[in-house]
Amino acid sequence: MKRLIELKHVGPKGRVRGLIEELIDRLEEKLKHFPSEALSVHVLFEENGTHKLSRIALTCHVPGQVAAAHEESRDPGATIREAFAEVERQLVKRNAMQRGAHRRRPPSVRAVVAGPEES
Repeated sequence: MKRLIELKHVGPKGRVRGLIEELIDRLEEKLKHFPSEALSVHVLFEENGTHKLSRIALTCHVPGQVAAAHEESRDPGATIREAFAEVERQLVKRNAMQRGAHRRRPPSVRAVVAGPEES
């Protein structure tokens, strides 16, 4: 998997980079059925010190789709985790669509209607 991580105006770069690398590893584990040359992840993380905001733009290229997420909040760790959770959700949805899960009917539920009791 190709990885491109950009950090802008980040204070503790080692901690942020470590969290991003850990989440990319987890994402890569879920995408192991694709050839690794066909996958790429681009992460742009920046902090605005004046307003104490963290922004992340995350794109994940898989064959046939690009999953993307953009998040912004005051907690850097939560911002990063939310973006990765959104991309994972999109990829799970993509896999379900490819399997045809959206066309399958749920199992029918038979409602048992009890008639009036006979005395």
